[in-house]
Amino acid sequence: MASTRTLWACLTICSTAVLALPAHAAQRVRAGQWQVSMEIAGRTLVRPMCLTQADADAINGDAASIKAYSEPHNAKAGCKVLDVKIDGQQVTVRSVCANGKENVGTTTYHGDRYETTHSGGVKSQGKWLGACAPQ
Repeated sequence: MASTRTLWACLTICSTAVLALPAHAAQRVRAGQWQVSMEIAGRTLVRPMCLTQADADAINGDAASIKAYSEPHNAKAGCKVLDVKIDGQQVTVRSVCANGKENVGTTTYHGDRYETTHSGGVKSQGKWLGACAPQ
C-alpha cells in the first residue's frame, strides 16, 4: 500500500508538472478543480486535485519553472527530477527514485484536459471541472 501511495504521489506530480515565467507562458492548465485518474496494475484510481493560480502559473512556465515546482513533490516520494523538456503543449519529465528506477512521464495538454504516459506503462489523465471548492 505504501508503494502504491509513493507511486501515486510521484506520478501525480509528474503528470501535472507532469513552473520565473517567460513573457509568453503557455496555457497548459488553469487553476481550479481537476479530476485525475490513473491506471495502475489494471486498477483505475481517481482523485480530485485543486490547482491554485500559483500551481497553474508554475506548470504553464518554462522548463526551469516546472522542475522547481516538481522537485519538492517528488522528494516526498523519494524521487529526484533530472530533466524537463517542453515541446509546445507536451512536457516530458525525467526522474529517478531512491530505488534507482528511472521514470519518464510525458504529458500532453489540451486546454481543459491532459493525458500522461509513463515509462513503466502507467497512464493518467486529468480533466478540469471548474473552480475549487471553498476550504
